[in-house]
Amino acid sequence: MNHSLDGALGVLFLYLALAGVGIVDVALFRGLTADYLTLFQRNERGVLVRGVLTVLGAVVLVVLLNAVAQSSPPDVPARGVIPLLVALVLLLLALALLLGYGALAWRLGERVLINFGVAEPNPGWCVLVATLLILSVVWIPVFGWALGLYWVVLAVGAVMQRLMSSPELTQELPREPDE
Repeated sequence: MNHSLDGALGVLFLYLALAGVGIVDVALFRGLTADYLTLFQRNERGVLVRGVLTVLGAVVLVVLLNAVAQSSPPDVPARGVIPLLVALVLLLLALALLLGYGALAWRLGERVLINFGVAEPNPGWCVLVATLLILSVVWIPVFGWALGLYWVVLAVGAVMQRLMSSPELTQELPREPDE
């Protein structure tokens, strides 16, 4: 098979996977996604700070665990647990990203569609448009990478903000009406 065709198929499958995750987030977890969306709108700076701290904390933890694994003697039985802890940290970070992705894509797609004149965009279309935009932008060296990292941090930060906020605050958040 042609190498350029392989790359195009990879990007297509990545688009389908991300769009699918976003649409599942919006469709199945509508109230939760609306909570994340409201957190973005109310306190973007706080969400960003929480996301930066979470991602940096995860990176530092993975680096420390790897350093411990490298410096410990090979006959220590606990050495086999360290890669599992690293995998768990990375899995939890990826799960937070996937949970927050639907709200991030909804918000970003809504902004794009409103700028193109759509009065009340459907959340599903918002996710599809935002996924296309995100995948188009993150391939741009430096600027796209920075913007992609910003979006990752926002998605993770919204999940962490909601997880660590008081139950009274999350109950006060206005939810999107179910259609």
